[in-house]
Amino acid sequence: MSNIKFIDPELKEGLTQVSPSLHKEVSLSFDIAKRIHDILERKRWSQADLARIMGKKTPVVTRWMSGTHNFTIRTIAEIEIALGEEIICVKRGKSKVKCEVKSEVKKVQDGKS
Repeated sequence: MSNIKFIDPELKEGLTQVSPSLHKEVSLSFDIAKRIHDILERKRWSQADLARIMGKKTPVVTRWMSGTHNFTIRTIAEIEIALGEEIICVKRGKSKVKCEVKSEVKKVQDGKS
């Protein structure tokens, strides 16, 4: 937060009272939305395309993309399957983190489940 310049000192004071966990939560939420956005752009998909593939209404995806949505693990899993790519990479054991499209996800995406 030290690299952010605030115009209103009251806003700056108010933000210093926000818990570190809330700052982290908001940051992660925006990062997830950005990752989804980047994948959609690369695939040349719209939010409506993602909604259609997932059987959701477009406003639901729009809410996700706002960056303020509290994603559940289930929602993230469903989005990853629809996109055919991981959104979040989790380090497992002592192995190096490597994010890639898993064959099971790709099969579902290609309609070969």
